[in-house]
Amino acid sequence: MPALIAFPAQSLAVADRSQTEAFFASAWEQDDGVDDVTSEVRVVAETGHSVWADVTWRYGDERTERFMYQLVQDGDAWRIAVLTPLTS
Repeated sequence: MPALIAFPAQSLAVADRSQTEAFFASAWEQDDGVDDVTSEVRVVAETGHSVWADVTWRYGDERTERFMYQLVQDGDAWRIAVLTPLTS
């Protein structure tokens, strides 16, 4: 399950699922108190084993985040292979 999280000033080569979990868990504090979240998902490309999705997250406080997710098929599930932040 090799993957890559590519953020400005921080890239993380992921070899174990627990690294991905720890990365996202470290961001929970910034979302403390947010109870209204919507997303806009646009699939920009796909193959039989990969999907690239441009996802914009909108939070109740009007803050937005935009990411490009590359998902890869792993058995019956889709997993994040690469996560890259985009300009909103």
